Amino acid sequence: MLALACWSCKTEYPSLPYNDIESFSIQDADGKTLSASIVDDQIILYWPPLVNQPESITPTIKVSDLATITPASGTAIQFQSDKPITYTVRAQDGSSKNYTLIFRYNQPIVQVSLNLLNNKYYLNLPGINPIFLRGENILPDETQTKAYLVDKDDKETLLPINQVSAFSISTNRPDDLKPGTYKIKVISGRYTVFTDSFDVLLPEIYSLITIDSYTVKKGGNLVMPIKSTEIYELFFKADFDHFIAIDNLNNYYKITNAIFDVTKKTVTLPIPATIQGNQIKTLKLMDKNGQILTEGDQYITLN
Repeated sequence: MLALACWSCKTEYPSLPYNDIESFSIQDADGKTLSASIVDDQIILYWPPLVNQPESITPTIKVSDLATITPASGTAIQFQSDKPITYTVRAQDGSSKNYTLIFRYNQPIVQVSLNLLNNKYYLNLPGINPIFLRGENILPDETQTKAYLVDKDDKETLLPINQVSAFSISTNRPDDLKPGTYKIKVISGRYTVFTDSFDVLLPEIYSLITIDSYTVKKGGNLVMPIKSTEIYELFFKADFDHFIAIDNLNNYYKITNAIFDVTKKTVTLPIPATIQGNQIKTLKLMDKNGQILTEGDQYITLN
């Protein structure tokens, strides 16, 4: 009778309905604890600025009493860009709640600018013609920082990055880059920024012809060494038509019968006998349409 009385007085408690995440934390690369913010059904984890994103994290998670969570606390989670990471908390009574992990960078605003004089970029031989960007707060991780060359028609070309730091990016130009007006788009973390527009130009005349102090008679031939036959053949051979010479009196003279000799590595320039000044101060290489290919100051004394 006594046992029956005790059994009949036993109290039954309902299963707990709580399915909350109470805390969610990980350790960074230095062993410091980073705690996430739990906002409604989101787990928002802020990563320190200018620190590489890890490939995986192993969170420590505390949930409501007698609740369970999947994936469990202490399970390594691989970051995936194609689908969200979801945690499910199941209460003792069987009810459940889903939480989505959101990974955010505590990233300051990114700034970039071109390291170019007068926003002019002169082509040179492929492989020795990098483009340098200066900046601030760039993520030093090639998986999170990308650079794109954008032409006047907004066509984008991914640029290979040689080196990236918080303050600079070094990248190579495309081998088939043509003269024109461009800008560079940089995506770094959650920011997308553009440089100012810049002009891509054919190599400077100093990269093609050896600069020196020359002396020649009016009506004679000036022979100058070709500094780079590779530059001549790659950038000028197909389009070059004639020279324009400008004397120290600012008179212009068209010279149509110049000869580039790749074998001898020389260019022969017939000097008009009609030049009025006593010095040629500028030479311009022109194409068949009268457009300037390249130009530069010269010091050619005329007798």
